[in-house]
Amino acid sequence: MNIVLFMTDTFRYDNLACYGPAKAQTPRLNRFAQESTVFSNAYLGSFPTIPNRLDIMSGRFSFIDHEWCPLPKSTVTLQQILSASGYTTMMIADNPHLLEDGFDYGRGFNGFEWIRGQETDHWRTDPKHVRMPDGGGKNRSLFILENYNRNTAWWQSEEDRFIAQSVKTACNWLERNQEQDKFFLFMDLFDPHEPWDAPSKYLDLYEASPWQGKEIPYPYYNFWREFLTPAEMDHVRNLYLAESTLVDHWFGVLLDKLEELGMTEDTAVIFASDHGYLFGEHDITGKSLLPEVGGQMFYEAIPLYSDIRRTPLMVRMPSRHGGKIVHALVQSPDLMPTILELAGLVATESVGGQARTQALQCGVFTTDNWKFEPETIHGKSLMPLMRGETNRLRDLAVCSNTIIQHTPILAKSAIITEEGWCLHYAGKYDQLASNAKMFISKLIDPALARVPTTPMLYYLPDDPNETRNLFDSNRPIAEEIHRRYIRWLEEVGTPEEHLAGRRVLC
Repeated sequence: MNIVLFMTDTFRYDNLACYGPAKAQTPRLNRFAQESTVFSNAYLGSFPTIPNRLDIMSGRFSFIDHEWCPLPKSTVTLQQILSASGYTTMMIADNPHLLEDGFDYGRGFNGFEWIRGQETDHWRTDPKHVRMPDGGGKNRSLFILENYNRNTAWWQSEEDRFIAQSVKTACNWLERNQEQDKFFLFMDLFDPHEPWDAPSKYLDLYEASPWQGKEIPYPYYNFWREFLTPAEMDHVRNLYLAESTLVDHWFGVLLDKLEELGMTEDTAVIFASDHGYLFGEHDITGKSLLPEVGGQMFYEAIPLYSDIRRTPLMVRMPSRHGGKIVHALVQSPDLMPTILELAGLVATESVGGQARTQALQCGVFTTDNWKFEPETIHGKSLMPLMRGETNRLRDLAVCSNTIIQHTPILAKSAIITEEGWCLHYAGKYDQLASNAKMFISKLIDPALARVPTTPMLYYLPDDPNETRNLFDSNRPIAEEIHRRYIRWLEEVGTPEEHLAGRRVLC
């Protein structure tokens, strides 16, 4: 069986009609959902982009002992196992963070192609002068916008957009590799992440007349009313929706190519994303806060609210017998064992919500340079859920920033239970780490922090938007969830140095 993983960045789950009323127009993805198994309670594991990719490639929750970092040399990856076991593996990526600055997330693939120029990618040096958006101080990271505009100054049409280049590259690769016995194609696409600049025909779907205000393709991560008008907030949201529809169109182009080449009946296709984005929910735009103090930008993590932590996840099997909705809690590390099982390299037995992954003899799990031990991964194959053998894999989902920096300014987690509770928790540290960072960004001084670090508790069936904090009135429930969380951290092997600051609720 061939396998295609179509990974997007910042694609909100509620862009899709299969998750409820949707503002985005995504006809190809909606049709795909009807042919797929849809996971209604899919959550990220580690946050944000790079920690999420490490989860997927390793099958482990990386936030317990890693942060935003290059692919660790000791990590045995999904693509290594597939390549060693006879799969032709290819990565096509326009997401720069996987490959820039020696991050090396292409390691283990038989081949990879980097579509250059997206966001932070230091690619072109000309033209010397580029047009900057007239954003009136409403855009973040003017360096990124200048770099991006220089990289894209040559664009002439929609087909020059990054997602278009990536999909066309994938289509050409599929044509050239029709004779391969079996392949794994991993597409990592930055859209619909900012900057938002979809062709006008997509924006016209959401705005009746051309926008006459400030250009805001990359808004600040901040409390939105402090720098945007309500009309600007609506426009920013429409820019994002237009970019999401652009993603939908080019995803359809890829599906059409699989159909044209006669590959659909032997190819599983997975659509996924890493996290969402806030468009005014909880009064914030973005997925963190990036305050400026004394001319320097700092980082402050925000609670991983539902619109950030919930992700779209759909799996279409070659039979295209879809329409099934799975309500079990599933997370990003589950993709690794799922893909290995789709490839026929492992088998999974699920008993009482506990999944056991067993390596099969047809797979190669040991070489002179590495050894893969299935019992060391945290992810659980989704296949037993899809086959109807079980209706659960876990009793709680843990979504988290890295916890290795030992500060509640960064180490914010959301723990979701089967019963519908969500506990937001940032740890309790006797001594805060000094000079802690989120990658290269310094963390804000705790005295200047603007979002809570005290625990919050929400009951999602009654309060899906997480507006009524029930911690004080339901503290025993919060304490029980916290005990389950600590037990989970111990079970997945969290080093004690990182676990110590999580053992006390408040």
